Amino acid sequence: MSSISSLPPEMLREVLHYLPITALLSFGGTSKYNHAIQSISLSKLQIGVFPSRINAMISLLDVHDNQSKTHNVQIVLSKKDGRSRILVIRNQNRIVSTVVSKYQHTLRDLEVTLWDLQSAAESIAKARNLRSLSIRLDHPHTRYADVDRSWWKDAPSSTVWNALCGKGKGSKVFGRLENLNLERCGITDYQLQCVLEENPHITQLRLRKCLGLTEDFFQSLARSDLGQSLMVLHFTQNTADWVDDRVLKHIEGMPSLNSLSLHGCHNIDSDLVRKMNQEQWHIRELITPHSSDSPPDVVEVDPLYK
Repeated sequence: MSSISSLPPEMLREVLHYLPITALLSFGGTSKYNHAIQSISLSKLQIGVFPSRINAMISLLDVHDNQSKTHNVQIVLSKKDGRSRILVIRNQNRIVSTVVSKYQHTLRDLEVTLWDLQSAAESIAKARNLRSLSIRLDHPHTRYADVDRSWWKDAPSSTVWNALCGKGKGSKVFGRLENLNLERCGITDYQLQCVLEENPHITQLRLRKCLGLTEDFFQSLARSDLGQSLMVLHFTQNTADWVDDRVLKHIEGMPSLNSLSLHGCHNIDSDLVRKMNQEQWHIRELITPHSSDSPPDVVEVDPLYK
């Protein structure tokens, strides 16, 4: 009986593409040839680095798609590597950089879960075949001795985001993105505009708690070619003073939208959003700013449990 390794490399890669990441890595450990094939077969990865197992478990609660869990890798730092916030962030970025660098030529779908983005930004930018990128820096339920709860409310602006738009040390960055998701990221208007210019085929843009953005971002997006073809825009959990009804006039400049969420932007009038959608936008999926318009988070409790 022939082994699976006897298949042509192209066919074998196609088969391995559907394996959960644990099975894929196990396959790579069976021989040098299989390891080489495994190294070029990993196209989807969700990686998170945490200071404790509890933090890792809480992070998994946000993964609603059961299938996506098969590509989820959670790494728990040792006590020595997680003694302070600075050490946690430094080691998170070191580990993510190592993993992403190894698979940067084959990754198509990447999600990274960190406390802050630093050195890992350059490795992510070099993954030039990415189609989907998610950077999650928002962990409001985390409890850690060296981290004040107010730290999760905002992320300061940083030059580290320059690496993702070709303004850092390396001039060549990814340019094939179709889906971009940023959570609690300190990216500025200019930096995000540069990322979008480098990736003109983005059709889904999700920005959660990105408080460094201003109305200029909406204005430039509505005037750009990307804004004309954008299908999904989720701009959520932004309580900055400028995020009010003025934002709505720019939505009309995005005629291809079929999904819009302004959930958590409480300075925007939900009734006005509904009215403008009925009269002007005609967006099929609409989530308005206030919580009653979004499915509540429900925790089921056994009534017999005491």
